[in-house]
Amino acid sequence: MKRRKIIIGISVTTVILLVTFFIVKKDFYAKFYNKTGHVIDSLVIGTTYFGHLSIDDSTYYIRFRKFLFDGSEPYEKLSGILQNKHLHQLYWSWCGTDRKFISKGSYIFDIKTGVDDKGILCLYLVKHNGRIFSWQ
Repeated sequence: MKRRKIIIGISVTTVILLVTFFIVKKDFYAKFYNKTGHVIDSLVIGTTYFGHLSIDDSTYYIRFRKFLFDGSEPYEKLSGILQNKHLHQLYWSWCGTDRKFISKGSYIFDIKTGVDDKGILCLYLVKHNGRIFSWQ
């Protein structure tokens, strides 16, 4: 009798874990590392406000309904304040034909700085420990 209860308990726990896994798997989760070399204040990614992010610090995993990519590179809206300057996203892709929203999976990104074609300092996202520009 006791063994039967243990088997039923293990079975129920396994089913709950599997259902939870498949529910969670349908969402997009992302973690962000500050690789700008400066403290970021008022950080906003997409529509999510993060606030303060110290140098080389990271956020916890955040759930997004969807996240914008250009090909395989992250391209979600991004802004923050570095050294009392309000910075926006670096628009490094002008074509847009390969842009798509991804709504499931788990990713880790780095927040970095770059200069746009007008010489303005901007923020951009790249896969963790990755690069998309030759000057990185």
